[in-house]
Amino acid sequence: MPVLTVAEREALRVENFIFHAVHHGLPAPTLFDEVPIGDFEPFFVGRVIDTLKGNRFAFDERSATLEGLRTIDADPAEFVAVSKALATAFHDDDDRHKQGILIVLSLVTNGRRLYSLIKYDYGDRVLGVVEQDAVAILTAVAKPLTENKKSLQKSALIELNEAGGELVVIDHSMRSGITVFFRDFLQVTRMQSEAEMTTALSKSLLRTIQAHAGDLPEDIATGWRKKLDGIALRRPEFDEDQLFADLFGAHGTEAIRGTYVEQLAAVRLDGQSFRFDRNALPAAGPQKFRTSEGIEITVPEAAAETFEKVKDGDTYVITIRTTSIVQK
Repeated sequence: MPVLTVAEREALRVENFIFHAVHHGLPAPTLFDEVPIGDFEPFFVGRVIDTLKGNRFAFDERSATLEGLRTIDADPAEFVAVSKALATAFHDDDDRHKQGILIVLSLVTNGRRLYSLIKYDYGDRVLGVVEQDAVAILTAVAKPLTENKKSLQKSALIELNEAGGELVVIDHSMRSGITVFFRDFLQVTRMQSEAEMTTALSKSLLRTIQAHAGDLPEDIATGWRKKLDGIALRRPEFDEDQLFADLFGAHGTEAIRGTYVEQLAAVRLDGQSFRFDRNALPAAGPQKFRTSEGIEITVPEAAAETFEKVKDGDTYVITIRTTSIVQK
């Protein structure tokens, strides 16, 4: 999985760089033999690092994109030829996509080699720009890209391994997953299902709340499962920052956020977005309490409205409303 430490990010360097013009209404992409990166390497390295916040996928066994990257890995001299093949496969002139450029990079950091594929949407006259000489090409293209980073429409950061390769992917057309177009181009499968990610998220929230239970009000400390279900109903797509705000509100201290981020990373959900599988959310279930005197109380979910716990100075007053009581 292309997860980079701080040291690896700082050491990340571009080994090979090129782009080709795509989605411009012509039957074939406009291909180039060379595009010197010049002084723009830090900008493109930054965009590669941005992709680390994406969703995690693995290559399908018969992926043509994987095969092309393996060819480069075996013989770096094939970089330009493979990049042209990738641009040709990516190109589509049916007006569904904005004209732009497909950037292909190979990068190295501390003995690791990574690959990056980036689709930048471009404004008018992309063909007029790319038909200039190579140095002028990147100067003219990079200016609007640096001014509007939202034009980065799709990106994938890839690391090959013996089993094939793993990727982090950002697709702004479908932030919680990947469009059919980009999925079919890469030929990838999400590493975890929505049910698995929903379950993992619930576990990370439980650990976060357990670590800070003393600092949280009861409606969060013991009622977070019910609250999470309501959030998932209102906002079907998980977003790391939005969920934190929705769940913890004004009680979301920096200490709690730190634990939350740490727990998401532990279950490999940091930076990811997905649609909640509400069937995989934990049932609210009974609330369980234990007093300092050793009295244990179990409140079934269906009887939650009959139970009240109010703090009065240094003590709690517990009220249970019932029509009958039986001694066991």
